[in-house]
Amino acid sequence: MPRTVLLADDHEDNRIALLTVLEASGYRTLGAGNGREAVEMAREHLPDLIVMDLAMPVMDGREAARILREGGRTASIPIVLLTAMALSIRPDELRREGFADVLIKPCLPFTFLEEVKRWIGPPEG
Repeated sequence: MPRTVLLADDHEDNRIALLTVLEASGYRTLGAGNGREAVEMAREHLPDLIVMDLAMPVMDGREAARILREGGRTASIPIVLLTAMALSIRPDELRREGFADVLIKPCLPFTFLEEVKRWIGPPEG
């Protein structure tokens, strides 16, 4: 069965583009438009990796990640932060908070796929 990536991003164009890259590479995908949806989907589907935008409506990526890390079954799922806020974040601080890594938007498809593979391997296990 293909490995699953949950992508949470409130910008639909970004979400669709990255989900398309993942699907074309053979990954199973789930998409969420805000942090609350991401938490619900992660709890239901237990993806292999979560890629989370930082600034989202309803619940931001930082709060969603905190909830998922405290959530028993979701606590061990790696969460990679994907953000356009390059000048206002501190990647080392975010990693100490529990994010597996930090990617800056715009992120080239090759770079994005390499990051996914680094955390969960190729699409098929």
